[in-house]
Amino acid sequence: MERVSRRKSVVAIVLCAGQGTRMGASINKVYLPILGKPLVVYALETLERVPEISEIVLVTHPQEVQFCQTSIVGCFGLSKVRMVVPGGQPRHQSESQAMETLRPRIQGGTVDIVMIHDGARPFLRVRDVKLLLRAARKMGGALLATPVAEDERVVRGTASGDVVEMQAATTLWRAQTPHAFDARELLDAYDQARADQFEGTDTAASFERYSLPVQVVAGSPLNFKVTTGEDMLRAEYVARH
Repeated sequence: MERVSRRKSVVAIVLCAGQGTRMGASINKVYLPILGKPLVVYALETLERVPEISEIVLVTHPQEVQFCQTSIVGCFGLSKVRMVVPGGQPRHQSESQAMETLRPRIQGGTVDIVMIHDGARPFLRVRDVKLLLRAARKMGGALLATPVAEDERVVRGTASGDVVEMQAATTLWRAQTPHAFDARELLDAYDQARADQFEGTDTAASFERYSLPVQVVAGSPLNFKVTTGEDMLRAEYVARH
């Protein structure tokens, strides 16, 4: 059943609180430069170009709030970034803290869609974000993903490495971010998760646990997450070409 939303306020939360230890860098990986521009700025600039998004909340490590305000938001003129808030080490805690800053406006009805994006995914496309928001307004929840190739196989194994099951991947997708949700329902889902002491691996986990549907929206393979040094090289190639 399609939902009809009369309000138009969309807030994008961008998560930058993780330190990216697998990268082996001396600073938070989202602030590493790609062709002279911090990695996270690529995604933020794309979100700035989406007319439907009215505001961006940047969630960063508590010790990096001032750095983000001056060297990211101020330096690159990111006018839609209205707040930089401290986050927690697990993703779920960062999301929860960002939702708390929005709670009064969500409950007051001035924010109807919340979108959450991983700042380590620099190469968003405006059209994909628009499709995602359209799906979230209709269905209540949506996420970007790419399909697993038809000729790939998925193996389920034991802790010792023994194969339990092998199956074709025809119905499987690789989840990306952003995720987008009805703001009030997402807030309720996080409140229930807190009451149950549940921490999801991503935003959709808490939403689905609340028995709410999440629609898959086909995204781009270029919307990859930068995790390793090899990913940084790939990101530089994409930015250059």
